Amino acid sequence: MPPLNIAPTRRNYLAIQSALERTRQGHELLEQKRQILVLELVRQLEAAGRVNDEIAQTMAPAYDALWKASVRSGISGLLRQSCGIVMDHSLLVRSRSVMGVPVPQIECRPEALGLQFGLSDGRSYTDRVLGRFLASLRLIAELAEVENAVFRLAREIRRTQRRVNALEKVYIPQYEEALKHIDAALAERQREEFIVLRKVKRKRQAAALLKPGARRGSARAAAPEGR
Repeated sequence: MPPLNIAPTRRNYLAIQSALERTRQGHELLEQKRQILVLELVRQLEAAGRVNDEIAQTMAPAYDALWKASVRSGISGLLRQSCGIVMDHSLLVRSRSVMGVPVPQIECRPEALGLQFGLSDGRSYTDRVLGRFLASLRLIAELAEVENAVFRLAREIRRTQRRVNALEKVYIPQYEEALKHIDAALAERQREEFIVLRKVKRKRQAAALLKPGARRGSARAAAPEGR
């Protein structure tokens, strides 16, 4: 940002003009980045709404199966059966970049259901509960992915918007004001130099007329006219 008391020279004018051009280019690039991030944020929000609906549709029968199992085996029975469950789920987390913003990609690979309970009463209900909740793990991982992406994109959009506003409302106007100040000062200096040159020229002409040779030459030139 140029100081307000910058020296009004041609060199400073060219330097500020170059800085202003770079600042305008940076403003344009940041504005394009903000627009791309907004489009990506809208896409992630739509995905979040879709995944939320799918989770609601998946979890409703899961909780219904849990209620039926609790009626059949009781809460204490379900707790005893759950203590023997040992499953190894895998979670793969990658990352992709959206205009420099790292956005996670989460993939959950649940272990197959298999035989988890004994032959005690209520086994079919508890198997159904476990199967229903296992089916929702992929969707839960996907929801975590899109919600994390929404948070990061929204944060970067706010940061980019602050930079765009700073360039648009502070830096660019100050550069333009500095250019106007230097241009006006250079124009005033040019006018002053022109006036000084005119005065010098008049003084030289007057001094030339006051020289002895110039007076005699002027008198000889005037004599034939008198005759």
